[in-house]
Parts: sequence; C-alpha cells; structure tokens
Amino acid sequence: MPRRSARSHLLGLIAAAVIPVWLFAAYLLVQYAVHERSRFEQEARQTARQVSLVVEGELANLQTTLNGLSKSPALANGDLEAFRGEALSLVEGTDRIIVLRDLGRNQLLNTERGYGADLPPVEPMPAGDLEKLRASGNFVSDVFASKDSKNYRIAVAIRVPAPTGEDLVLSISVPTARIRNVMMPAVPEAWTVGIGDSNGNYVARSSSHEEMTGNPGLPEYLEKIVGRSGSFTSRNFEGITLLAGYYRSSYSNWFYTANVPLSEVQAPLWRSLAAICGIGLLALLVSIALGYVVGKRFTGATTDLAARAEALGQGRTVEPMSTTVTEFGAIAQALVDAERAIAERRYELETVLETVPAAVWFTYDPKALQVIRNRFAAELMGLPTDVRKSFGSPDLVINTVAVKDGHTVSREDRPLSRAMRGELTDNEEFAYTLPSGIERFLLSSARPIRGPGGNIIGAVQISLDITDRKRGEEHRKLLVNELNHRVKNTLSVVQAIASQTIRNATTLPEAGRILSSRLISLAKAHDILTQKNWSGADLDDLITASIKPHVPIERFQISGEKVWLPPNVALSCALALHELTTNAIKYGALSNANGRVSISWKLVGQQRRLELEWRETGGPTVGPIERKGFGTQLLERIFDSDSGGRVVLTFERSGLVCVFRVNLSEPNEAEAHFPSRET
Repeated sequence: MPRRSARSHLLGLIAAAVIPVWLFAAYLLVQYAVHERSRFEQEARQTARQVSLVVEGELANLQTTLNGLSKSPALANGDLEAFRGEALSLVEGTDRIIVLRDLGRNQLLNTERGYGADLPPVEPMPAGDLEKLRASGNFVSDVFASKDSKNYRIAVAIRVPAPTGEDLVLSISVPTARIRNVMMPAVPEAWTVGIGDSNGNYVARSSSHEEMTGNPGLPEYLEKIVGRSGSFTSRNFEGITLLAGYYRSSYSNWFYTANVPLSEVQAPLWRSLAAICGIGLLALLVSIALGYVVGKRFTGATTDLAARAEALGQGRTVEPMSTTVTEFGAIAQALVDAERAIAERRYELETVLETVPAAVWFTYDPKALQVIRNRFAAELMGLPTDVRKSFGSPDLVINTVAVKDGHTVSREDRPLSRAMRGELTDNEEFAYTLPSGIERFLLSSARPIRGPGGNIIGAVQISLDITDRKRGEEHRKLLVNELNHRVKNTLSVVQAIASQTIRNATTLPEAGRILSSRLISLAKAHDILTQKNWSGADLDDLITASIKPHVPIERFQISGEKVWLPPNVALSCALALHELTTNAIKYGALSNANGRVSISWKLVGQQRRLELEWRETGGPTVGPIERKGFGTQLLERIFDSDSGGRVVLTFERSGLVCVFRVNLSEPNEAEAHFPSRET
C-alpha cells in the first residue's frame, strides 16, 4: 500500500473534517433555535401563570376581607350605621372602597359617603356577573372608571343575605394601579406583562399602565388568546413583533399575557451563527497552517522518533532527535509499546510500595545488598522519608543485627537473601537491632521474582512490625508473674491469720467473728492498694480506713508528715492498726466514753525509717499482763528484725503505748512476716 507523508494526511483530514463539522454546526444551530424558541414560549407561559397566581392571590385576599365582614352581627341585624363603622375600620387609610347594594341599582352603604347621605344609583349588574353571583356567590368585575375621578378600578363582590327580602351584594374595589403594584415583583426584566378583563380591556400593564388601563387591546392580539393557556406571535401598538404567552383565570375570567420582543428571542441565534461562522473560518485557517507546519516536521521525524521510542522501551538512553521520519505507523506503535512497558511496571510497583501497610523490600542484587524500599520500610529502619526518591533507585542495606529463636542470623540466611536463592519463607519472626540501638520485631515473608524464562531476577520481602505486640506479650507475662506473687503472699497472710485465730479462740463463733474482722481489715488495705495500682498507699489514708469502720474518728488525734508505704508494709500496718483498734475497744481507751487515742509518726534518718506511736489515754487502768494473746503476738511479730522492723508494746497505767519502726528504703523492708503454721 502506498504511503504518504504526515503533512498530506493532515491536510486531507482537515479538508474531510471541515464540511461535516460545518454541517453539524448548522444542525446544532437549528436545534438551538428550536430549543430557544420553545424555551421562551415556555417561559412566557410560566411567567403569565406566575403573575396570575400573584394577582389572584390579592383578589382572594380581598374576597377574604369581604367574607369576614359579611359575618358581622350588625349586618345580620340590619344596623347599617354600625356595619358602616366596621367597614370603615377595614379601609381607613387605604384606597379601597366598600359598597353594599341590592341586586338592582340602589346603594345601601358606601364608605366614601357619610351615613345617611343620599347615595346615587349605580349601574345595574351585567347579566353575566349576576348569573355568576347567583351560581357561586362571588365574582370579580371587569375594569371600570370611577365616577368621581379618572382612575380605573376593579371590584370583588360576594352575595350576602339581607335581614329581610332579596339578597344583597357586598363589594370592595381597588384602583388598577394596585393590581399593577402587586404583579410587578413577578415580572422578569425586559418583559412586558399585561392583564385584561373578560371584555379584552386592559386592567393593568407592567409598562405604560396609565395610558393603557381601561383601554381595549389590539383585536389581532386578542383573537389569538384562545383556551386556558398558550403562546403566539403578534404585533403590538408600536408595530413590534412580540412572542407572547398567556393564561386565562377561571376565578376572575381575566387573561394574563407575558410578552418579549421576538428580536430578543432571535438575538442569541444570530450571535451564535456569527460566532460559529467566524470560529469555523478561523479554525479552518489555523488548522491548515498547523497541518502544514506539523506535517512538515513529522515527515522528517518519523523514523528517528520510532528508533528512539524503541530505545526508550528497552531502557537505553534516548538521544536528542535532529532528523525526520515519514512513518506515522512506526511512531504510534513504538511509542505505545514503550509507554505501556514503562507505565505498567512503574505504576504497579509505585502503588504497591506507597500504599501497602507493611514494609516492602525489592532487590535485583544476587547478594541482596542493594534494595529498593517503600516508605514503611524506611521508617522501620530509621531512615528519613521526607525526600521521595524515584522508583527503581536502589540503596545499600543498613547494618542490623537479626536474631531468630535466640540465635543471630547472618545476612545470607535472612529472608530476602534466601528468596534470591529460590527459597520461600512465610511468617518468620525476627528481632532486628538498628544502628541507633532501637530493637524492632518483624514478621517476614519473602518470594523470588522470576523472569519470563523462569529464572530468578530478583526477590521481594514483606514484613509486618509486631514490636508492640511482642512488648505487649512480655508486659502481660510480667503482670501475670506479679499477680501470682501477690496472690501467694496474700494467701500466706490469710493462712497465718486463720491458723492463729482458730488456735487462740475459745469458741468457734468467736473464731469466725475475729477472723472475719481481720480479713475485712486486710481487704480494705487491698482496696486502697488497688486504687493506686498496687504502687503503695498513703499512711494517713490507711489509718483512716483501718479505724473508721470500728469507732468514730473524732476520738483519735492523728498527726504526722506525708508518708508513702510500699504495698507489703501497707498490708502489715493495716493489720497492726486493726489489732490495736479492736484491743482498745475491748480493753483499752475506747472501751469507755472518755478515752482517746493519739497516733503520730515521723521519718528518721537518711534510711527513711518510719517510727509510729499508738498511745491510749483516759481508759481503764492498765495492770500487768500475765499472758500474751494472739493479737499481742501478732503486733510483736508484724515487723521482725530481719526486715529492719521492730514493735515495742508498753503497758503503762494510763494506757497502752505501741511503737513500731520499719525501714522504708530497702526493697524488701516492707515484707510482712506472720507466724507460720505450727505442727
């Protein structure tokens, strides 16, 4: 098949495209003209309809006024003087007139005349209005001239029952200027809206109202207003051809017309025609010029451009082009193939690297020392990610220490290196130590990348950061061990208390009561420690919690600096305070109404040694103690010498004095030592 230059093809394409484009433009222009004409006709009808709604609403308001007035008791009783006063209150300060008449020519009331004045006869009602009044009870009049002025008015009337005899007619009239003012907000700019009565006389007009109101419209215009709604073209009084839309109201039998000069409708069409012709001619000239210039350049560039497109697809350097080629087919195919090969690989890998919520490494280095990493991988390795490198630019791996199952793993045995050897790895956990000293735990999988022939050309590794999960597991193990330790200590304490309570009790009910009291005290201490996450307890809070359930706090004098007790020391102090309180209630200062207890403490020395004194006064006289009970034994052994603690009990005649000391600075200083089970 013979081939032609690109310039020849371009010129032929332009010539072949111009005629269809112009024909299509002509078709669009015709369709546009039809559409615009239809749009203006619809807009004219809609405008006429909207104006009718506004005006008919005003007429309905006038009828509503009459309906309300017709319910007057004064009218029903025939009291026209009182009824006139009510009517005057409705029209006072306005241009409205209310008239009450019979079906003949007699006026019974007119708000423009005083009560009792002679009222002139009026024109008899037209037969059509009278028939409508009898049928529907209301009607809207045609435009009429006021006898006392040159103004034209319209009226709304309703039928009302007379106190005696034939029904009466109650009407309210307004100047036609009022109708014009009501409709003006609904009149679009550049449009003329007219309202005509049932006889074809103008009621109101948006322009030249004073000249046109009360006058008949053009016969050729009026004869086209047929039916409820429609549109037509006609000349006006000035001889201008108009596009008109009309609507006839069933309520008032008036017609409403919206008019716009036909030239306004056709103006966009002529402007569009001129613009299309001008743009088409200009486009033809520009296209021919561009076709000639571009075709001439393409003719000398096709072969060279095709060679460079092939080089681009193969990844070789593309030199600047200075020659011309004539083959459009070679250009298009070479460019499409090259762009497709590059775009598919680039978009695929860039999307994966930047959106996958995991660290990804690619390598095409047999030793896996050169890697391409995504943003997540760079963040995990502590590398900067503010500068985006182009895809395909490899970096050297960083020096990390990898550990798996407690053994250090060399770089050759890591997932990416193994994948380069064809191995598949799935969900292997590694602990990596970065050069910064940060340790990260990764869950890694790796796969080889194979070429079209099945040979390995690279590898990819995907890793999930499970550092938080591993640390969470370690933290949970630590918490479980700590919980086991505290539970064992608590059970030892409960075992010792239960054993000694039962051993020293005289009856089983007494043992149960004493054991329950001591366990409740222990539980309250546990509550305080639990509120502080077992970090310790405030001594003042602990004292209050230990004594308040047994005796009013007002019988105690408590003083001392703020001291924070370790958990085990807090439990020991709670038990000691419980024993002292119950002993004071039974035998000491709290056994009568006058005794008091003083509790004071202080910290001594750099070792932060706590010294707490319990002193009772005002109770029964204390005598020599012949035998120590379990409570006394418990107090003396709550802090033993091994933990640096000591309890001293002094039975003075004024009351018991108990002093116990414990070193708070040693790690195990607060361990409570209870009597072990004896065999």
